[in-house]
Amino acid sequence: MSRSTARRAFLGIGLALGVILLILAFKGVDPSALMAALTRTDPRFVALGLVTVGATIGAKALRWKLLFYPSHDNLRLRSLVSALLIGQTMNFLLPARLGELARAYLIGEAEGKHKLFAFGTIVVEKLLDGLMLLLLLAVLFLVMPLPDWLRVPGATTGLILASLLAAVLLLSGQRERILGALDRVCQHLPVLKQLGLRQRLGDLADSLNSLRATDVNIRLLLWSLAVWLLAGLTNYLTLLALQIEVPLLVASLFVLVVIHLGLVVPSSPARIGVFHYLCVLSLSVFGVEGSLALAYGFILHFIVVVPVIFVGIFCVWRENLSLYRVVTEVDRK
Repeated sequence: MSRSTARRAFLGIGLALGVILLILAFKGVDPSALMAALTRTDPRFVALGLVTVGATIGAKALRWKLLFYPSHDNLRLRSLVSALLIGQTMNFLLPARLGELARAYLIGEAEGKHKLFAFGTIVVEKLLDGLMLLLLLAVLFLVMPLPDWLRVPGATTGLILASLLAAVLLLSGQRERILGALDRVCQHLPVLKQLGLRQRLGDLADSLNSLRATDVNIRLLLWSLAVWLLAGLTNYLTLLALQIEVPLLVASLFVLVVIHLGLVVPSSPARIGVFHYLCVLSLSVFGVEGSLALAYGFILHFIVVVPVIFVGIFCVWRENLSLYRVVTEVDRK
């Protein structure tokens, strides 16, 4: 199956899923109650939510910069923010999470970094986010009964994360042994040498340098905590904007966990339908009525997704790029 065919398949699945979940999100919703909830939304909290979204992006960029240790001081923050926003925009609009590959390509072009090295930093970033997700799950488990439909995705995420963590730590700690063994294998299998497998794995191992420095690890964990707390604060402010009477802190973190777990599957462009249903599903645990929960989904989507897409498209224009060109270049690498 070609890449274009695979993308069309992912897009088709995502569109179908988005339509189905949007229908489910609207099931039993009173349109007049939905409009009433939307019209009484407090714009002050929406504005503060937009600020926290910007702060979250800034924290992510600063964490990503640190992942390029020890040469991180030479990176321009503007390039990191631009690549991050374009990548997120591509993830929102295009299938198969092409945004992560695009980020690696864009920062490599802008800052002269090897593309595979840059991609390795994104792998570590996702690992850190996975650790924060499991930490939040553990906290929620202590303060509330988790619904059955959350347990399987949570356990699956934990298993995948444990496997990825073991692989990353093994490559980081046994770099020379692994590369030496690969050199010996390449002597017997020249095709692997022709593919540049040894060089690629070496570049990937180099991107794990940040994991070997204790002080850097602490800073990475603190930045990761800041990223997730800011994202939770956005959810918190949206609850306040709609005057939803729930345990605000717990509900904010619960919505955050459910959305991150739910958006792993193929999704519709801009996460329409999937995002809204996940919000309704999350707040139903706290007894929030469907119309109000769906209004929350619309407002949170407006705060979290829409601005990133607009600013990401602006960054594409500012860098004199096009999404098609970025996808084409990524395919060539």
